[in-house]
Amino acid sequence: MTSLFRGLRVQRIKRCCLRACFIFLLFLIASPTLFSDVYRIKKGDTLLIAVVGQPEYTHSVEVREDGRINYFGGEFDVSGKTVTTANRLIHNFLIDDNQVSNPVVMVSLVSQKNGVFVGGAVKTPGRYVISPEIDIGLYRAIALAGGMGENADRQGVQLIRTDTTQEVETYDLSTTSLYKDIRVNINDLIFVMPLSAVEVQGQVQTPGKLFVRGSIGIAHALARAGGPTQEADLTVVVKVERNGKRSEFNLSERFWKSQSNGEPPPTLSDGDILFVPNIFKTEPIYVTGYVRNPGPQRVRGPLNLLQAVALGGGFDVSANREKVFIHRQDGTTVEVPFTLNPTEGTGQHVLLYPGDILEVNKKFKVDWGLVSTLSYILIGGVSLILQITR
Repeated sequence: MTSLFRGLRVQRIKRCCLRACFIFLLFLIASPTLFSDVYRIKKGDTLLIAVVGQPEYTHSVEVREDGRINYFGGEFDVSGKTVTTANRLIHNFLIDDNQVSNPVVMVSLVSQKNGVFVGGAVKTPGRYVISPEIDIGLYRAIALAGGMGENADRQGVQLIRTDTTQEVETYDLSTTSLYKDIRVNINDLIFVMPLSAVEVQGQVQTPGKLFVRGSIGIAHALARAGGPTQEADLTVVVKVERNGKRSEFNLSERFWKSQSNGEPPPTLSDGDILFVPNIFKTEPIYVTGYVRNPGPQRVRGPLNLLQAVALGGGFDVSANREKVFIHRQDGTTVEVPFTLNPTEGTGQHVLLYPGDILEVNKKFKVDWGLVSTLSYILIGGVSLILQITR
């Protein structure tokens, strides 16, 4: 009888061990995704800092023993930081020091591997390894990065040489230009300049995003959007700039010409949105969820998040003030971070159009009763396993 109980006890211990091994195996399988690391800059690394369009600001710097670099009189502690963080430090330095107004900065790690870096308006930017014995053409290097994106400025492809000259070459690779055999050397940088993106929404034939070089006049933007529909109200066309500034224009007559005060016709720049309302009706924007006065809010144009929440009476006490959800008319849903200060992020620049739904969810609260119950069950289970193994 005693030997029978001992056999049952041994079998029970084996089952517990197998269960523990299975859990440990699952942990090992999941750990690569849970603890995947991002490369951190180390002492002795060499960074290539390139400013597109400003070749005099392109320099290679080495991370000193104190973990800092010197770039145009600025000292930056980059040891332990990612390349993205270093890129942001250089970008803010050039703006704050009034050296470059709107710099396009690329900070890349000069790797020991042989390759070229392709960035900008390409589908998969990154570093691509090539053989040290050969060089490749500019077209092929861009093809390695998946080709140009839809916002690519094919007339503004820049090739930054990383040799002693650090020369910046600009090429026109548009379909109308002749083929050029441009050789790319190891560790060169290729940057495809992105076009400006503007939006035309509301009562136009083909609403959506337009890619332009620089800025575009409102007349040209309306024409590229197929022109206004029969229900368009051109007397109160709304323009919303990238910084959230809102202005209205009367485009009902001869809007393609200069205004009576001699000022040029209004234009759209990168990030601007043009909205053409409906002349026959005011459509609602729905504010739902944890706001004081949920329901439809009738407007004649787009609103930013602050305005929409204000129309809904403001946040409820239990509302999640960190992020909101926007349900578009086309069925898509966008999760947007919310901040009371529009300068702190791009979330405030997201607009709601008539017909959209703004959803404010309830903030997360910890159920301490459930936590204590689960803790009691976990402790009891561990105690039971320890007793069995004894």
